[in-house]
Amino acid sequence: MRKVFVFTICLGALLLGALACGGSVRSPQPEDDEIDEIQPQSAPQPTVTAFPTPPPLEFMPQAPPKDGDLAAIVVYANSMQPLFVDAGAILERDGEILKASEDGNDAVLCDGRLAADNVSMQKIIKEVRAIKPPQDASVVHDLVCQSGDAWIEALDNVEAFCQTGKQLYKIPAVLKFWEAAAALQDAGNRFWILILATGAEDWVQR
Repeated sequence: MRKVFVFTICLGALLLGALACGGSVRSPQPEDDEIDEIQPQSAPQPTVTAFPTPPPLEFMPQAPPKDGDLAAIVVYANSMQPLFVDAGAILERDGEILKASEDGNDAVLCDGRLAADNVSMQKIIKEVRAIKPPQDASVVHDLVCQSGDAWIEALDNVEAFCQTGKQLYKIPAVLKFWEAAAALQDAGNRFWILILATGAEDWVQR
């Protein structure tokens, strides 16, 4: 499952760059009477590396520890792992939609699938925020939240594009998709490094 997720992150992040029609992100949403005046520029292309994935289990692990720092990390890892998988599935699905939108096929951006994924991502981030991470996992947790927030913002810009038809709403959407993928990539790297470093691998659900 993690190998599929790794491939998903890499593929999704690369596909996001294909949607760009140029420009740089302005922090506030552009006003309707200003957005047409922005001159598009070339958007940067994302570069994402793969997660370091642990080898498969060679034996059935013993029961996980019941308390202590290691127990807290095991509980956290098993709570976060399915959310990582769900977020990766959204990235893959939306990456395919973005790929299909090339060559002016904007209709696929507005057929309801991205809007549904926006709702799904909001639910995932709500679940993430409800999990209290151990101190050693706080950076991982913050990165997942940042990724989800950027993803939601990207989808909000796609929705604005669908409502107005203004092409330049795609620019912040693409860059936020890129930001989301990069943050999730970083979170995934740190997550598995933490699991390996603490010896919690055997108790993390696959």
